[in-house]
Amino acid sequence: MILGYLGLCWLLGMGAAAFAQGSPWAIAAAALLAAIVPLVARRSAVALLWAAMATGLLVGGAWLYQSSLPSPEPQGIALYNVNPPVEPTVEPPVKPTAGASVRFRAVVSGEPDERGSSLRLRLSAREVLADGRWQSTSGGILMRSGLFPRYDYGDLLEVNGKLETPPEFEDFDYRDYLARQGIGSIINYPRLSLLATGQGNPIQAWVYDIRGELSSSLEDALPEPEAALAQGILLGRRASLPDDLRQDLNDTNTSHLIAVSGYNVTLVAGLFIGGLAWLIGRRPAAWLALLAIIAYAALVGAQPSVQRAAIMGGMYVVAIALGRQSGALQGLALAGAGMTAFDPLLMKDISFQLSFASTIGLVLFAPALRARLEAILARWSSDRELAGPLRGVIELLAVTVAAIAFTLPITAVNFQRISLIAIPANLLTVPAFPVIMIASGLTAVGGMIAPALGTFLGWLTWLPVAYLVHVVRLLADLPFAAASVDGLTTSHALAYYAALAGIVWLTARRPAKLAMPRAPAWANDLLSSFARPLALLPTLGIAVVLALASVLVWLLILGSPGDRLSVTFLDVGQGDAILIRSPAGHNILVDGGPNSEAITAALGRHLPFWDRHLHLVVLTHPDQDHLAGLVTVLERYDVDQVLAPALADDSAAVRAWQEAIAERHIPQREAFADQWIDLGSGARLSVVYPPQDFLDASDEDDSSLVLKVSQGEAAFLLTGDIGPESEAYLMSNHADLRAPVLKVAHHGSRTSTSTAFLAAVEPLAAVISVGEDNGYGLPSPETLDRLGRRPVFRTDRHGDVEMSTDGERLWVRVGR
Repeated sequence: MILGYLGLCWLLGMGAAAFAQGSPWAIAAAALLAAIVPLVARRSAVALLWAAMATGLLVGGAWLYQSSLPSPEPQGIALYNVNPPVEPTVEPPVKPTAGASVRFRAVVSGEPDERGSSLRLRLSAREVLADGRWQSTSGGILMRSGLFPRYDYGDLLEVNGKLETPPEFEDFDYRDYLARQGIGSIINYPRLSLLATGQGNPIQAWVYDIRGELSSSLEDALPEPEAALAQGILLGRRASLPDDLRQDLNDTNTSHLIAVSGYNVTLVAGLFIGGLAWLIGRRPAAWLALLAIIAYAALVGAQPSVQRAAIMGGMYVVAIALGRQSGALQGLALAGAGMTAFDPLLMKDISFQLSFASTIGLVLFAPALRARLEAILARWSSDRELAGPLRGVIELLAVTVAAIAFTLPITAVNFQRISLIAIPANLLTVPAFPVIMIASGLTAVGGMIAPALGTFLGWLTWLPVAYLVHVVRLLADLPFAAASVDGLTTSHALAYYAALAGIVWLTARRPAKLAMPRAPAWANDLLSSFARPLALLPTLGIAVVLALASVLVWLLILGSPGDRLSVTFLDVGQGDAILIRSPAGHNILVDGGPNSEAITAALGRHLPFWDRHLHLVVLTHPDQDHLAGLVTVLERYDVDQVLAPALADDSAAVRAWQEAIAERHIPQREAFADQWIDLGSGARLSVVYPPQDFLDASDEDDSSLVLKVSQGEAAFLLTGDIGPESEAYLMSNHADLRAPVLKVAHHGSRTSTSTAFLAAVEPLAAVISVGEDNGYGLPSPETLDRLGRRPVFRTDRHGDVEMSTDGERLWVRVGR
């Protein structure tokens, strides 16, 4: 008890320094409170000793936090930032000027983070070129570069670019956030060269390799967004989550499911114990939960965040296993004190705060709430057969409410937004969480052993993950799902916790002391009618398996393209990607958009979850907005063949594309005019342009493939990014360009789609692949004017545009 109190005083001192900006009055008030408690609890000379120790630890914690804060004065490599927050007292060998570039060498010190069309890497500086010679330096740098070439942890890079100080935004201090991670500089799209590999910590490199292989197994077995969500739940990887799903998770207060923190570990532990307690008892279930936590931490690599989560969850579980839940709070305080003593800046880490608060909620609030609910149930139902199964439901409700109640002010203050449907959302999604975690782990490990095994297990994993995705999206679409709470501060959070302490105290009182009305007979009967199925779990399990099998069969039937030719213009942002599905069941992808996230999400929307097969991938030309996503497609899908024009470009993206083809031994054909492919049932894919002897290396757009997809009277002309010269050539040399549907060239650029070309094609409708709010002003008003009154479908406004035909009629369906 005494040690736990001393640990709590240490944390209180750190908290006073962290959240009161080091105010001496706040620290003094906290120290006075820490000294009073032991004196009131035990009036003796020993109490004076404990009061002195408590005060000393509190002041010591505050001092350590303050002394650990990063200095605003730039140091190390940050001396070369062109916009330092304060003038350094030590002049760098070469004083940076606005727009100046710096050459330095640095090691990739973290896991690469692919976001959209860029790659974010954390670098640790080693040397800087100053006065014509390389000099030792240090400091962290956050670098943003193109997607290609890809770099790994431990790569030694030579970097040439402009170093900047991270900015401070109105609602978020990005500079302070990065400084607490040891990063004092940012650099965007510098010139890079790889000097060496394997320069990092070998153990850390092994951890990242294992995480990468586990992640790849899930990507190979599952479509998007299910693969991204499974990675988030199992590995804590959030970067590949689609922005809309990320926002939906925030609005339903279920984003904790994709963070490896004490929040989700304690939730899983609580559910694990609750689910097994009525079968084997709470203590044996707790020991099994502890083993599950240890296995999970080892599986995902035991990173610092995972270690903290395991410690938080383990404290809660050990207390239950030893039958000393009252001692869990003391153990938690000591664990928190130890972690913050090792890393004082952890006190401002939101994941640490959520871990700590949720575990306190499970220790203090969940048992009392569970006891109160069981007492109410005992008065509302006299059916003893329901007691066992209903305990699991009560445990879920108690754990969910306790975790949400204790973390609510943290999310509200930091994000100025709260979920109004957090409790029902968690009640519906949290039961699927441990199932997804276990299934995802088996799928990831199985895929590492044998890809076929991973694919089979992926079928079993997809259903609970898809369930979670659909529930979250359905609830987030409710008009009252979330509300903004601007202006909340730490003072509001303290007032909330004071009120919550009173509620916890009232709930912890013995239920017998509070009068609870006995339910009428009709309520007892109603509860029994709803709860009776819980006593029939084995029968229900068989029924659920049969129902799921039926669903899978119907999905297989409905996923077939039938007798229609389908051409879908995918919404991949500022880029092109077109999915063709033939009546014979062939899947053909033309271009892949600007990044992996957009194309994999788009394919996940239109291909059945079991279909990871593309019969043909076509690259029209090697621009980044057509090629970048295709590299990931080759890595994650089974591709039979590649069709592309002769490529004179030697960019990093083209090299990555060619390496992916070579590594997977995918047959590649050079594309040129007059080639055609029979797609079955009268459907056909033809290459219209360029001719075999044409290659204009100076203009990749004018070398772009032009394709014609046709069935019966219907045809789609896919024009890539061709310009006026290519249009003129086609009008002069091609007999028949007519097509009811025209994919407008170059995202609606004013230099393409001339009036003469439109007269030659005679389209009834047009489709423009373009990104929302793009910086190029596309589509241009001139092109839209030339299209006239034809129906124009745009991916920035309509989302995915799916057109299907039986050769005589045309059906159009848009995403929004």
